[in-house]
Amino acid sequence: MAEQPTRDQFQPDDELFEAIERFLAEQAAETIDADLRRALLEAQRFVERDLRRRPEYDRLIQALERLIEDEFPGAFTAPVRTRLAELLYRYGLAHYWLVQGREFPEALAPAEVEEGEEAVEPVEEARPLVIYDVWFPHDIALERADDGYYLHISDGRIDLSLYLGEDPNERGALADLISHYRYALAHAPHGEPAEPSDRLTPVLTVELDYSGSELVEANDHVDVLFLDPQGEPIVRMHARAAELRLIVEELQTIGRDGSF
Repeated sequence: MAEQPTRDQFQPDDELFEAIERFLAEQAAETIDADLRRALLEAQRFVERDLRRRPEYDRLIQALERLIEDEFPGAFTAPVRTRLAELLYRYGLAHYWLVQGREFPEALAPAEVEEGEEAVEPVEEARPLVIYDVWFPHDIALERADDGYYLHISDGRIDLSLYLGEDPNERGALADLISHYRYALAHAPHGEPAEPSDRLTPVLTVELDYSGSELVEANDHVDVLFLDPQGEPIVRMHARAAELRLIVEELQTIGRDGSF
């Protein structure tokens, strides 16, 4: 008896690919961008509410981290790799919902209101606000301690002390700030850094382990949001290319042997 061919359990679903082709054909670039951002937000809410504490979710994120490491060996630090894995998972959820008629799971859909009942507005999850603002810092210093490197960024009022790890780019800080500097060069006035402050000690010192940063445009400068380990913005640094250059140059003073 002839052996029957074995069906590949990962054989593509023709109907799904047809749905993807239909979806892309119907959408303009602007529409895709807006819909995807909305879908990613819904996916984030779904993850935080229903999946975050489940061990199955942790195992899936760890599997995605291993895939990222296999594809880009040594390219990302552990915190960045985890954030990428979580983003990939949210994107997968968002893309699936968009392709499948752009209907979100029942858990995320607005509850139907029966006649005579008042509609209850969904409560937005509270997100931490930016707590500290550093304005155009001019006092920049890199400190080497027993446990690694600290970057001090001060505007004379607030001294932000960022723990970078055992080398300045262990957590991706140098690569991130170089990227922010290049963007500021192209999209904001260069500016001139102010003279170092005469203040001997700042009013406030903020200590933060570097866990990533995000760039936001802000009229005639850029804002760099420094995140906590949960990915929430804690410190907002207002800067131009001039201030970012000071920071990058300070980080690049470290030699290959770890000496200044």
